[in-house]
Amino acid sequence: MNLCNSSLRPRGRLRFRAFGPILLVLLLATAGCSPERDWREFEWTQGGFAVLLPGKPRKEARTVKIDDTAVPLEMLSLQTKGAAYGVGYADFPPGGSREVQARRLAAARDQLVGNIAGELKSDKEISVGGHPGREFRAEGKVAGEPFVTSARVVAVGDRLYEVAVVARAEQAAAADSDLFLGSFKLLGGGAGSASPR
Repeated sequence: MNLCNSSLRPRGRLRFRAFGPILLVLLLATAGCSPERDWREFEWTQGGFAVLLPGKPRKEARTVKIDDTAVPLEMLSLQTKGAAYGVGYADFPPGGSREVQARRLAAARDQLVGNIAGELKSDKEISVGGHPGREFRAEGKVAGEPFVTSARVVAVGDRLYEVAVVARAEQAAAADSDLFLGSFKLLGGGAGSASPR
């Protein structure tokens, strides 16, 4: 039963003494519920990944420049109160070596940090299904307002994945970035969750 969307209605008149403990349990169970954040797993076979998102995303496509190469970026995105979530992939021309992958990962990280004119607060190498990646957090400002970006970028052959949440600083904790980033998994042969390398 999804307590966040529960439509249970009491029958007759409730007396607090008899149902107080039950109401307290229900209040505690639904305290984290928000109509803006209804976490569900989305599997995108075209992109080769699955991820938890706090609502129904929309598909977007645009061309971005990463490591001096213009590539099409396909992504799922959504906005909630105080936060924006995005997960997508870009396919580079074939033939990228491990060194090229590492350069692309760093360039994608720098681009995401630059979106909020940010400064890296943490940055580490990760592995997702045996594929190299980076996980990082940055703080910056947009139009004078403080923002936080938490993200993972992963290179799978010539495909680069980006998983990012950008939140107003005061909403960063409520954005559940660890839940979102940690839920990203590759489908097929490369399936696995991210772990430090």
